[in-house]
Amino acid sequence: MWTITDLLPWASALAPALWELRNVRRRHGWTLGACAGLIAFGGIFVWAHVVQQSVHDMMRMSYDALGVVQALGLLVGPPAAAIVISRRTSLAAGIFAGVAVGFCVYVVTATIGIGIYGE
Repeated sequence: MWTITDLLPWASALAPALWELRNVRRRHGWTLGACAGLIAFGGIFVWAHVVQQSVHDMMRMSYDALGVVQALGLLVGPPAAAIVISRRTSLAAGIFAGVAVGFCVYVVTATIGIGIYGE
């Protein structure tokens, strides 16, 4: 069953993707505009979905300090990287860098969790 909270990642990703499509299309054409829009949509959707799931899991389970660090890293890391990179380039490049940073944060904290807890 779908709820309103399931639509939040889709809704939060649509406006920046359309904005990026419009800006890149004006400068570089439809093909690159569509690619930039897809990168923006996919990156924001993945970030919003991961944050939503980590918050949902935190409410169900009692997380230790590592879980809190992982959730905060996933909440703060990708947007910070996206802001730093997008000032120098475009939104799509910033979001791509944000997804890379978020993936690295997830892998590092998951690896530490496996090393400490064995799960």
